[in-house]
Amino acid sequence: MSRLHVAVLGAGGFLGSHIVPGLRSRFDCSIDAVDVDLTKLEYRDSRVLRLQARVEDPAVVEQVTGRADVVISLTALCNPAMYSTIPLEVIDANFTHLMPLVKRCAERRVRLVHFSTAEVYGPRALDQAGLPAREMSEDDSSLLLGPVHRERWTYACAKQLLERVIWAHGQHGHLPFTIIRPFNTIGPRMDFLPGIDGEGTPRVLACFMNQLLRGEPLQLVDGGMQRRAFMDVSDMVEAVCRVVERPKQSNGQIFNLGNPDNDLSIAELAEQVADVFARSVPSAKKPRFEHVSAREFYGPGYADTDERIPDISKARRLLGWSPILSLAEMLPGIVSDYVARYSERVAAAPPPGISKLASSA
Repeated sequence: MSRLHVAVLGAGGFLGSHIVPGLRSRFDCSIDAVDVDLTKLEYRDSRVLRLQARVEDPAVVEQVTGRADVVISLTALCNPAMYSTIPLEVIDANFTHLMPLVKRCAERRVRLVHFSTAEVYGPRALDQAGLPAREMSEDDSSLLLGPVHRERWTYACAKQLLERVIWAHGQHGHLPFTIIRPFNTIGPRMDFLPGIDGEGTPRVLACFMNQLLRGEPLQLVDGGMQRRAFMDVSDMVEAVCRVVERPKQSNGQIFNLGNPDNDLSIAELAEQVADVFARSVPSAKKPRFEHVSAREFYGPGYADTDERIPDISKARRLLGWSPILSLAEMLPGIVSDYVARYSERVAAAPPPGISKLASSA
């Protein structure tokens, strides 16, 4: 049997920087690691070809689909602060730029593992009749998005439409595919710190760490009452490896990947992160919290999801997978990594103007 060749698009992002080494440790494979910036991909291996390029480049699409047995597509603009501020760029990055890749995979019958988002479910879990449900299910939940002027849903809408394109190529053509809907995966190297290695507003975990390292209050949008189910990135890597090694079970399937046991409010997350940070950096200022409104923080056009809990029974059944780590188990390593990477750089950096913290990821 020939060696497996995998293309990972978005390899320089948070998830990609963990998935690439995870694949190499699990399989006898070679990897094309593609991204516009590969700085976060610290892993080095002779079987990993680093390609600094854009996924919408036709030459890149031809190269990766011509060489790969499996294409794992992670590329996205997936930051809530962007959805209502640069919606056209969000739509392009999550739909328009990926259409040529999907079509070429379909034409060449290259297996596509595409990362979508839990946000396709919309602001709340609904069953097929549109009635409230506790968990979001891949095959039974209705997908409800807000009105057009609520531009926060541009991301979810673009992601959902691409899901439907991929599904159609699989059902009415010859595209072997798996769609993954991740639920709030966190871990080391997530996002950036404003003014240090990025600009703007990162997602919730990086925002909390930014505030803590600077001795600033942790801002909780609308009091941080939104609930999320957080999962460690190592559990995500294990699930992706199982998708790759089980093509028969995962072909034509959509999988929720998250940890419903780690369901808590953003305010509770802030308290837990702050507690771990205080133990890690005893000399730091005592953490403080302040409430801000969603309109004040994000501006007009924003809307939020009150609760997002995944039904992962399908992944358990078909992949034999279950998430392992509790929030208490994952947070110390994550906080320690942020402190090691950023504490000296934050101390040496000039004070930022205004740094803000997102309410959800």
